[in-house]
Amino acid sequence: MAETVKDVVSLKNEYADAIMDRRIVMDEELVGAILSQSLMTWEGRNPAPALDQDGNFQGTDLDLMSFLVPIANRGAVIEIPRYRNRRKVVVREGERKIGTNQFGPITGLTSHQDVHSFSVRIYDNTIVVKDPETEKEQTGAHRNYMLVDCDGFWYPGWDRIYWNPTAPENRFLAEKSLWTKNTVYFTHYVHPARWQSVFGAPHLLAKMLIARLDDQAHFFRHEMKRLEAAGISLPHGEKAPYRPAEYEGATKPIKVDALEMTLDIPEFSGDYVPETDTQMGLLHAYQRQKYLTYTLKPLVQFTVRANEAAYFGYGCRHHPAPGKVAHWMERRTWRPGWKAPRGRTEWYQMTLGPSTGYRYRIKTITQQVSDE
Repeated sequence: MAETVKDVVSLKNEYADAIMDRRIVMDEELVGAILSQSLMTWEGRNPAPALDQDGNFQGTDLDLMSFLVPIANRGAVIEIPRYRNRRKVVVREGERKIGTNQFGPITGLTSHQDVHSFSVRIYDNTIVVKDPETEKEQTGAHRNYMLVDCDGFWYPGWDRIYWNPTAPENRFLAEKSLWTKNTVYFTHYVHPARWQSVFGAPHLLAKMLIARLDDQAHFFRHEMKRLEAAGISLPHGEKAPYRPAEYEGATKPIKVDALEMTLDIPEFSGDYVPETDTQMGLLHAYQRQKYLTYTLKPLVQFTVRANEAAYFGYGCRHHPAPGKVAHWMERRTWRPGWKAPRGRTEWYQMTLGPSTGYRYRIKTITQQVSDE
């Protein structure tokens, strides 16, 4: 295998070593350092122009994700002029919608952990929210708008995004001839060659990191239950008031195929430091589990699921079983029919090291979608 992969699966890599040790804090700086090794971006890319030499549209091979991630990272304000919901429409008490478009700064990119669906999260300024206590209204609420459908294909519920490009973005689009009548058209949402990324050291590190973030968030939630059982409560106003959600429109079930990919690693070492039996201890546990679950994990999961969507689409779905393997994996291949101890599910499995294994399967999942 490539030396970088060997270092990760043998836990000699400095980031792998930190992830496996519960005594080391998983903060934004460490997570950012790990993610920076596999960032999707347009910078440094040399994509094909949107038009051929005769002026015919041919589509660029620059994928949407590689262009959208840097835009999201800078919190660009985007407008989605037309959008048709794929899921049931969520209507929350005390909220109302203005107009038919959606616009606001991007606050994140999200991915579904079970199916190959991706969304853009914006602070939508077309939503008006009324405070239940003061009845004062203000604009803005977080909303997810689907980019890739739950079946892993481009979602037709929207057709374009408007944004004001920065000078470097505008220069890149112009120099690479990606504009077509002031519009950028993308052929792929994730680049076909990205299937190889699932065998790279950055992807394996990110898979380990997700497991560690889940482990640490679980610890803080357990600490919250312990402290609340002792009669300690959070400060007033720390939790936003619960707004019950109602759903509009009929739904129907559909079945979609999805890739499930698991990296088997040893148990994490060390122990987390318990919180003090105080309100500050409870507050810290609450804020940390919230930060780990809703801020850090989505950042990591988005890149991981994009890589896995590429492997699903271009590495195994339309490729003879058991699927492609990157050339740097040195004669390793997927072994069919593998089962976990006392397990019934069959996987394609690959041994990476004495205590590290890799496996995947294609499973069929039922999703509820709008029946309109």
